[in-house]
Amino acid sequence: MRELLAAHPAKSYVERWWLLYTPVWGAITGVVMLGGFAERWGDLPCLLFGLVVAAGALVPLVRPHPTEEALPWHARTSAKLVVSVLVLSFGLNYVQTPFFFDVLHMHYGFRVTWTIDRNPLFLYLVTVAYFGTYASLCMIAQRWLRPRIGVLAWVLAPIAMAFFETVLNANPWMTRLFCYDELPFMLTFGTLVYAMSFVLVLPVWMRIEETPASRALPMQHLVIAMCAVLFVDRLMLDLVEGLVAPLFTTVIHDAPGLGPGGCLA
Repeated sequence: MRELLAAHPAKSYVERWWLLYTPVWGAITGVVMLGGFAERWGDLPCLLFGLVVAAGALVPLVRPHPTEEALPWHARTSAKLVVSVLVLSFGLNYVQTPFFFDVLHMHYGFRVTWTIDRNPLFLYLVTVAYFGTYASLCMIAQRWLRPRIGVLAWVLAPIAMAFFETVLNANPWMTRLFCYDELPFMLTFGTLVYAMSFVLVLPVWMRIEETPASRALPMQHLVIAMCAVLFVDRLMLDLVEGLVAPLFTTVIHDAPGLGPGGCLA
């Protein structure tokens, strides 16, 4: 695994941290979700849970690699990676979750009222940890696949990541809190649509100081690139929702998403 981390020491430091933190946030989330706590908690406990889970993924922001401690915060590799994950997490929660409700018929069973466009606010925080792990795994998979299949690695690694997340979350132990009305449809069509966001962001992640000889990516350029990723992803989702999805499923505009009903146990 070590040889698949970035050659740049500061970047590999962040990747390693996110991978080591994965079983921690996985255990915390598992206890909260599978233990029944998330079924009973209201807005404030869920928000505190989200803050705790997100905080672990943000450690590289305040504890950079020793080689970059003297640099301004915005010039640090760790800051750029963390900012990219923050923008992606908050951005996809905002632009993509309504698509999951309306087209992929996803349902949440959380008892919360603090939402942004039907999406629970605390999930904006929880997914920061998720996307830290996904960023590391996507880059590792891309480095391993690229010498073997060339440019296809830029597509297959994101698809594998999207499929992995769907399978991991859409399990029979979570149906009181999270489910899809048509799971096979989500695993196929939904995975391909969801993977678009990773296809778009992977080149940005790989551009961030990949090797010691890499030219540094300025923070402002990174933020612009991440905003472009979200804009293109939203545009593609609109095209899919309007032109492609109706050929395979029923699109329900402004579907409730959050609350009882549908496939929720």
